[in-house]
Amino acid sequence: MLKIFVLTHFYSYKTCYDFTAFSITNGIMCGWLVYGYILFYSDANNCDSKTDTAFLNSMMFVILFIGYILMFVYLMLLCTVPCLYAFVRDSAQSGGRQFAGGNNLANAQIPSILASLTRVQYDPDKFDHETNCVICLIDYKPNDVVT
Repeated sequence: MLKIFVLTHFYSYKTCYDFTAFSITNGIMCGWLVYGYILFYSDANNCDSKTDTAFLNSMMFVILFIGYILMFVYLMLLCTVPCLYAFVRDSAQSGGRQFAGGNNLANAQIPSILASLTRVQYDPDKFDHETNCVICLIDYKPNDVVT
């Protein structure tokens, strides 16, 4: 009912409502699992020794186990989402230039690397084995500069 009210009157807060409702319900679920853990593993629990409640005791163990798996998944998400965010942010800031070693090549380093490359004027007599550019496959002219 509350979600219908939010959608009809405060649609711009839909995402905020969804995150809040998700956090509250899963927080209550985690609290309930902790309370179930305390009850299930207490010394006063003798449910599996009675035939009427042995099945319910087994069901409680299964429910607790599934809840623990869910809490583990939430914990892993809580730990990995910030790392993924940082990775995507860093990748976007570097312009996506990732190299084999995982190093980012900053924008300031590219001109200095290009300036450090040696350049020679093309001479057909000296370059008899290379007559065209290996990247664009255009034939060299006598006044071209080759890197």
